Amino acid sequence: MKIQQKITLITSLIFGLIFLCSSFIIYTAFYRSSKNIFFQELSRTAKISAMFYLERDELSQKGFQPIQDAFYNLSADQEVSIFNKNGRIAFNTKQLEKDWSEKIEIIKEKGELNFREDDTYYHGLFYQDNQGDFVVLVKAINPLIQSQKSKLISILAISFFISMTILIFLTSYLSKLAYKPVREIIKQVSHLNLNKTPLQLSYKSSKDELEELFQAFNHLLSEIETSYEQQKNFVDFSSHELKTPLATIINQLEISLKKERENAEYRQTSAQVLQEARQLQQILEHLLTLSNLNRKIQYKEKLRIDEIIWQIIEKLSLTYGEEKFQVKLEVLPEDFEVLQFKGNETLLYMALFNCIENAAKFSKEEVVNIRLFQQKEHLHLEILDHGIGILEKDLKYINQPFFRGNNTAGFQGNGLGMSIALKVFQLHQITYSITSQPQEFTKIQLQFPK
Repeated sequence: MKIQQKITLITSLIFGLIFLCSSFIIYTAFYRSSKNIFFQELSRTAKISAMFYLERDELSQKGFQPIQDAFYNLSADQEVSIFNKNGRIAFNTKQLEKDWSEKIEIIKEKGELNFREDDTYYHGLFYQDNQGDFVVLVKAINPLIQSQKSKLISILAISFFISMTILIFLTSYLSKLAYKPVREIIKQVSHLNLNKTPLQLSYKSSKDELEELFQAFNHLLSEIETSYEQQKNFVDFSSHELKTPLATIINQLEISLKKERENAEYRQTSAQVLQEARQLQQILEHLLTLSNLNRKIQYKEKLRIDEIIWQIIEKLSLTYGEEKFQVKLEVLPEDFEVLQFKGNETLLYMALFNCIENAAKFSKEEVVNIRLFQQKEHLHLEILDHGIGILEKDLKYINQPFFRGNNTAGFQGNGLGMSIALKVFQLHQITYSITSQPQEFTKIQLQFPK
């Protein structure tokens, strides 16, 4: 059973139960009210009858006349019996067929008594007169109550079936309307294609839980799309970039095995194969890093950006020399807190290392200037080199994996370092900008979030 049908069924059952309970309360209240009104009428009859039969000798004709008129206006369906103190009939309008001695004693004790047997209603009244103590018993059947009870039951039953019919229709319509966005999700999800982008669900803003559901789905789809794209890129990039070093290794080994060679030639071949293998290893490491960035970024810790910079310079100084780098820390000691940043230390080290290494590699003999400063409560990092620069037409492709500028042919690399670095900055919400002038300078500016 679908959720929409379950909602209709459960809502109808709950409403039906509430309606039945309400109907029972209405019926009970009506019946009690009708019964009390009828008993009040019987009580009035008992009092008038007692005064009519027992007060005649005590009142004048003028004083007795209203009582007489009231008595003759009583309902003919009401039977009146008056018992003396011995329980014998003193007056009656119809012969009784039952012994009422037990009830008479209860009436004497309580003063008044209302009771019912089957569809017959009784009212008993203990009346004290100068002639003695008497018990007045009024008996009547009220067909109006029975008729009203039947009509009320019919009205409630008809109302129940009409209400249930309307409720089922409305609930079905409203649940269908409420689950329209869910069906839209199902329809869109069933037509999603991982090879088509963007992988997102379209929806109208409703400012409710359904919009949150769409947003959650889109966030999940974005993660899936990113993961799929990374896997696809990994396969595409690896198949493209690994061919060259593998082909070189195979070619070198095949040539080496064709005939006997001198040890020097074997060593030369081994050195070339080793170089290609290392290049292959570096490409694989970069590809794995690129494909796992989203998973690694989940692990964050507090770190100092200036400490990472010094670690990088210490390592690069072994290759380029200490005089290659000039660092300016323009943050006052009382503001050193701005140097702290919460992120993934391994990834940030790798990203900053790639940026500084590129600056050192492409600037030849020129100094690389690194500047850390505070601006509007944000930490800024500036890496400036005076090297070959980046061509204007190449700047827009700088974040693409394996892209290398047209003026980098004489430098070793595979075009993955900068794309990884920029991806790391993006995942850490670090704002970056790259400006360059060919043969003059390249400047990378980073702004760290608070």
